[in-house]
Amino acid sequence: MEFNSLIKNSQNLCDTANKILKQTKAVEIFSQLGQVEVIGSLKLGLMYRRDLDLLVISDKIEKTKALEITKEFLDSGKFRTVALADYQTYPGFDMPLGFYWELVVIEDDQEWKFDVWYLEPRERYTKLVLDSIKKFEQLLTQNPEKAEIILKIKEAYFDGIKYKDKVKSFDIYTAVLEKGVTSVEEFTRNLS
Repeated sequence: MEFNSLIKNSQNLCDTANKILKQTKAVEIFSQLGQVEVIGSLKLGLMYRRDLDLLVISDKIEKTKALEITKEFLDSGKFRTVALADYQTYPGFDMPLGFYWELVVIEDDQEWKFDVWYLEPRERYTKLVLDSIKKFEQLLTQNPEKAEIILKIKEAYFDGIKYKDKVKSFDIYTAVLEKGVTSVEEFTRNLS
């Protein structure tokens, strides 16, 4: 895809993502648990996948409340999938201590996935995500031309659902915005 097409596609995805947030009332519902932060590619305005990332921050993570919110999403009838994982009771290797939702909604015959973490502010992942988003926003503001290479790398590594070779958006943002990677080829060389 050409740059202008990548930017236009990203803008269209961001517009649809915001529409979905409004229609599903996801932010309002999750606000019952704590402070909701839109994070990831939507926050940075550089979407390539139909994927929405939210972080719900609360001084106290409560399983009862997580279950109530899950039921509210199930009862809404707006989601194809409502899945809750309890990493607070059952910690996972290199996973934050809290609860994780995967919510899937269909919009314009397309599947959109929410990844949502419910965490305490002192959880290391909370700080990592919020600090990284703030840093990436600042670097993008200072270097808006880097949006093009970020989207080109996302396009090159997209496998239809996620990014191949276990690449995450975070890896792409870090490579381009912090390490000065300027091409897909350079990004690929640096993976080895």
